[in-house]
Amino acid sequence: MYHPMGMTGTPVPGVGANQKIPEYQSSALNSRVLGYLGRALSMEFSAAQHYLAQANLASLRHEKDFEKAFIDLANKELQHANLLINRMVIQGALPSGTVLRPASPSYNIIEALQSCEERVVLLINLYTEACQYCANFSLAEDQVLFDKLLQDEKQQLSNMQAWLQSLSPKMKF
Repeated sequence: MYHPMGMTGTPVPGVGANQKIPEYQSSALNSRVLGYLGRALSMEFSAAQHYLAQANLASLRHEKDFEKAFIDLANKELQHANLLINRMVIQGALPSGTVLRPASPSYNIIEALQSCEERVVLLINLYTEACQYCANFSLAEDQVLFDKLLQDEKQQLSNMQAWLQSLSPKMKF
């Protein structure tokens, strides 16, 4: 497409909005992979937002250790978002917008962890599907990214479940 100011691009946000860099362009633009990247980005940002909300709720309950732990979790999700955006850019696309799932309230640390656990499981399911798709179509670089994120989320789930187990006997409902 030609722009009167001499700028190239497309009216569709995201795809093709930036110039392709041949030395970094490793595979043909795959709309399904871009779909996985976009959904994952929305889910990672949603998780980060949720963890920050839980950190603030923990602060209001005077649970300083939990507040810091939730902030650390949010930072990990933002690092994941950065990896996803980097992969989009390498493939010649930019994020066109994300839809965030609202944070949910919690009245104690058990409810907070259970709501976080639910979000991690959704990410694990998405990354598992994305890894399988990339394996089926020999998209090695995308598969490496999705597998790394999958392993990170599985570790996060394991940590949350251990945290929940250690707290459950102490908490009375």
